[in-house]
Amino acid sequence: MNRMFLVALPAAVAGVLLAGCAGSEDPPAERVFLGPPWTADERFTYDLLASGREPYGSCVLETDVEFQPGVTRLSRLCSDEPGPHRDDGTATVEAQTLEPISSTRVQVDAEKNRRISFTATYAYPVVKFEADDNGKIRRTERDLPQPTGTNPDPAYYDDESMLWLVRGIELRTGYEGTYRNVSAATGAVFDVTLRVEGEETVTVPAGTFRTWKIRISTSTITQFAWVEAEAPHRVIKARVHGLQDVDYVLSGTGAP
Repeated sequence: MNRMFLVALPAAVAGVLLAGCAGSEDPPAERVFLGPPWTADERFTYDLLASGREPYGSCVLETDVEFQPGVTRLSRLCSDEPGPHRDDGTATVEAQTLEPISSTRVQVDAEKNRRISFTATYAYPVVKFEADDNGKIRRTERDLPQPTGTNPDPAYYDDESMLWLVRGIELRTGYEGTYRNVSAATGAVFDVTLRVEGEETVTVPAGTFRTWKIRISTSTITQFAWVEAEAPHRVIKARVHGLQDVDYVLSGTGAP
């Protein structure tokens, strides 16, 4: 089984590095993030289950609220320990808006002595991508959404912030919003639509929680997140699409 985790929102197969897809010409690019529900640093642990059942690995999600003045750092640290694979992602974002500043994703296969890193550096009106596959460098850049007469304040968010983004949207049944997602792992900028489908009670190793079920859709894939109804709206469970469907299930919390 290939355990190079695909745990963010890929636009295409991860092996297609820096592909030429630039997304639609006139996206809605809405500001879907209302504000951070977290008020202090966080550290949540998740079990990863392939196809909802088979143990696949574990992840830690960390929120460093005041990484720098006005800047929050979001970290997703995943492994199949004691196995040889890791898939770690970080993003630095504007603390109140989640507007991205930079992001990095690093995949390591110690068994094959392979390391792949992807970076995105935001220099509006473009984002600059770099992929480093064991020293083989590829670079490209993409345009970011620009103001128009119908959308004077467009929004875009980094792929690595997705599991935080869903915590700060309008949580009510039927809410729907579309934004521009930027993926360093694929070098693509594309539309993502969020829809709150309703309330569900979810049981995970950390307990039983009342949640909002959120559908996360691109033109090619659909994923889901179950966000705790009570503040700070932790992600209790998420079903993400990669080489196979993988569930995050909350297993514990602790001090960073």
